Amino acid sequence: MGLKYVEHIKSAILILLILLSVTLTFSIWTFRTDYQPIEQAPAVETIAEKQKLGDVILPYKLIAVSEDGVTGTTGREDIGELMDFMKTWSFQNLTEADKEVTKDEADDIISQPNTVTLYFRSPIPFGVADSLFRFADSVTTEASFSQIVIETQSDIGLIHFIGKDGGRRFTAQATGVEPEQLNDLLAGAKGFEPYGAIERETAMTLYLPATSTSVSNMSFFQQEVSPSRFKRVLFPDITLVKQVPAGEHSDKYHDIERQMIVDTEMKTLRFNNTRMSDSEGVSIPSELLMDSLDFVNGHGGWTNEFVLSSMDPLRKQIKYRMVVEGFPVFSDITLTEITQIWGNGQISSYARPYYQLGEPLPENAEKRLPAGTDVAEELRADPEVDFNQVEDIVRGYNLQLIQRGEEALYTLEPEWFYEENGEWHPVNNAGTGGGRSGLE
Repeated sequence: MGLKYVEHIKSAILILLILLSVTLTFSIWTFRTDYQPIEQAPAVETIAEKQKLGDVILPYKLIAVSEDGVTGTTGREDIGELMDFMKTWSFQNLTEADKEVTKDEADDIISQPNTVTLYFRSPIPFGVADSLFRFADSVTTEASFSQIVIETQSDIGLIHFIGKDGGRRFTAQATGVEPEQLNDLLAGAKGFEPYGAIERETAMTLYLPATSTSVSNMSFFQQEVSPSRFKRVLFPDITLVKQVPAGEHSDKYHDIERQMIVDTEMKTLRFNNTRMSDSEGVSIPSELLMDSLDFVNGHGGWTNEFVLSSMDPLRKQIKYRMVVEGFPVFSDITLTEITQIWGNGQISSYARPYYQLGEPLPENAEKRLPAGTDVAEELRADPEVDFNQVEDIVRGYNLQLIQRGEEALYTLEPEWFYEENGEWHPVNNAGTGGGRSGLE
C-alpha cells in the first residue's frame, strides 16, 4: 500500500514539473524588457564652420624683387597660389643663422634681386609651422618669424625665416621645387603692382604700392547671431545663468563665476571668467595659438572671416581680425577683432563682435586711394607721427553703421591705415595732422 502512494506522489511531482517548464518557456517567449532609452549627451552647439590653422594664418602681402624693380600684391588668390605651391616643398636643414637679426641685415636680404618675400600680420611660431609646411625633420624651436624670403635663383633653394624687431633668423633649403611652376609664378609677379621702398633711419624699410588704385565701397544689411547662442556655449550650465539689464543698450548674463556683457547696439559681447586670474610666466606661443583656435572652433565662433592679427605670449593675449576681400577691417564704433586672454590653461577673457556680414549689396561704388608711397611720405612729414615707430601701412576698410529708412546697414569704406606703437589709426588727411583716433 505504501508503494502505491509513492508512485502517485512521483506522478504528481512529474506533472507539476512539466507545468512549471511550460510556464517558464511561455514566460521567456513573451518577455519584454522594460529598458529605459539611454539619454544621449547633448551635442555641443556650433554657430559657424570650424577653421583650420591654414585658414587663419595667411600672409597679407607678397613682394617680388627683380633686376627690373619691385612689384607686389595683397591679392588673396595670388598669395594663396604661392602658399599652395610651397606646401608641396620639403624644407630641410632648418638652422639658426642669426640670434638677433638687425634691421639692415633684414633689409639687405629682402631687397636683393631674385627674391620673393611673404609678410605675415603676426609672428608665427615655428611650433605650428609644420602644420603649414612640410619639414623633413621635426621642428623643436619656439622662435617665430614674420617674413619668409625665397631666393628664387639659389642653387640650394635657400629660404629665410626672419623674426620681427630684432628677432632670430633661420634658414632652410627647399627641395621638391618644380622649376617651371616657380618660373611661372615669377613671370606672373612682374604683372603685380609696382611697389616702392620707403627707407627709414632706425626701422625696417616699408614696401608699399607706388600707384593709386580703386577699391570698392561695400554695404551689408545688419545681421547678427543671437547672444543667447553664445550664452549656451560659454556657460557650462545655462540653468544657473541669470540675465539682468546692464544699461540702456546692454545686458548682463552671469552665474557664480562667469559673466557676459552684451552691447545690443554695437552687437558685441565681452565674456569673463572671474575665477581665472592671470597666471605668472610666459605662455608657449604655439600652445597659445592652438588653444585659441580650438576654443573658437569648439563653438564655431568664426561668424565672419577672421585671420590671426597679433599675439602677445607675455600677456597670454591673442587677436583675430576680420577681413573682407583680403582687406583688414577697422572701426571706431564697434569691435572688428576677436580677442582672447588666457590663464592657467583656460579662457579668462573673450571679447568679440556677434554681427555678421552676409552678401554685399549690389550698388557698391569705387573709391580711388592714393599710392602707398605718397601716404608714407605724408606720414613721415606729419609732426604727430613718429615715423620710425610706424610698424605698417595698409589698405583696409573702415566699418560704419548707417540707417536707411528702417533698415540698418554696415558700410565698408576703403582707406589707408597705419600702425604705430601697436595701435591702428586711419590716415585722414595725412600730412595735415589728422586722424589720431585708435581703432579696434
